[in-house]
Amino acid sequence: MSRGSIHPVAVLLISLVCACGPGCGERDETGPPTLHLGSDVCDFCKMIISDQNFAAACVVRTSDGRTRTAAFDDIGCLLAYQRALDGGTIEQRYVTDYDDGEWMNATQAYYIQSPEVRSPMASGIIASRTRAGADQLALRFKGSVYRYDQLGGHADPDVPANRQEETVSNHSQSIDTEPRGGAETTQEMSE
Repeated sequence: MSRGSIHPVAVLLISLVCACGPGCGERDETGPPTLHLGSDVCDFCKMIISDQNFAAACVVRTSDGRTRTAAFDDIGCLLAYQRALDGGTIEQRYVTDYDDGEWMNATQAYYIQSPEVRSPMASGIIASRTRAGADQLALRFKGSVYRYDQLGGHADPDVPANRQEETVSNHSQSIDTEPRGGAETTQEMSE
């Protein structure tokens, strides 16, 4: 064998590594994604994700058993994606805190919905890590505070649409509490 030739076993090993490609050693995805604002695309509406403070994400287990992360430009897109999901299950859900843009577990967050919130896809929904933060945002945007399972019954198909509103003091007005795309109802906020 000459000094410049490659041994057949080495060729075989290199070929196996190349043939295996990205599937070998591929890890299941868990946790919220790292967003590339201005270039990542919403998995539901296909719009560019441009504002971290409205973002949402979920980890989906596909029918082949792998997991992948789906990212959204609006919490309303996450809700719509859940309703439309066919052939997989959502294992984790994440939203970002409106005030700091940090990811949190969607089922532990507090949600504010108001027509005054100008979210990317007009759901009017933002999230807060704490109840106190949610109350402040509700006062600022003249909205209502909800928990995840109260978002019009759309967050989980097993939750009835008749939800109970958590009240915010010092405001009394009628607002649309249904995420856009669903049947519209109104709720009166108590003083």
